[in-house]
Amino acid sequence: MTFAPRTRLFAVARSAPWRAALGLACVTILTLALSTLSGCNDNKVGRVCDLDVADAGTTMTGTTAIINGQAVECPTRICLLPVAQMTTNTTSLCTQTCSSDDDCSDGELGSGSTSKQCKTGFVCIIPTTVGDFCCQHMCVCKDFVDTGPGSNYNATPVVCQPGMSMCKNVH
Repeated sequence: MTFAPRTRLFAVARSAPWRAALGLACVTILTLALSTLSGCNDNKVGRVCDLDVADAGTTMTGTTAIINGQAVECPTRICLLPVAQMTTNTTSLCTQTCSSDDDCSDGELGSGSTSKQCKTGFVCIIPTTVGDFCCQHMCVCKDFVDTGPGSNYNATPVVCQPGMSMCKNVH
C-alpha cells in the first residue's frame, strides 16, 4: 500500500494559488455567516402584525391600547395597536422597547394612502399604564400620536413614576 496520491493532494493544497483560493473562500464564508447573524437582530419595528392573542391595557389618557405579547410575526413578539389621538388608517404594528426616539428611527414605513404601515415615523413613548407592558417605553407610530407644538406626548405618566405605581416595570 502506498500513500503517494494522498501526499500529492496535500502538496497541491499547500501550493500558493490553492492557499490563496482557500483563504478567500474562508473569508467569504465567514462574512456571509456574520452578516446572517447580524440580520437576526433586526426587530422590524413597523411590520404589520396580528392582535389575535392580545391584552387590552389602559393608556395614559384613560382609553385602551391593545398589545399582543405573543405575535410570532414580530421578532420581539410584541404587536401594538396604540390609542389613536389622530385619525389614521394605520393598523397594529410590531414594536420593541426603547429608551429614546433613536431606538425607533429604523422602523419600516409604508407609503401611499392604502398602506396600513406607519407613514410618519416612530417615537419612544409609554403606550399603556396597566398589564404586562405597563409603563414600558415602546416605539409607537407617530400616525397615532399628536406630536405637534404644545403636545406632551413623551411625558412619563404620573402613575409610572417611582413611588406612584404598582406597575412591575417601574423601579
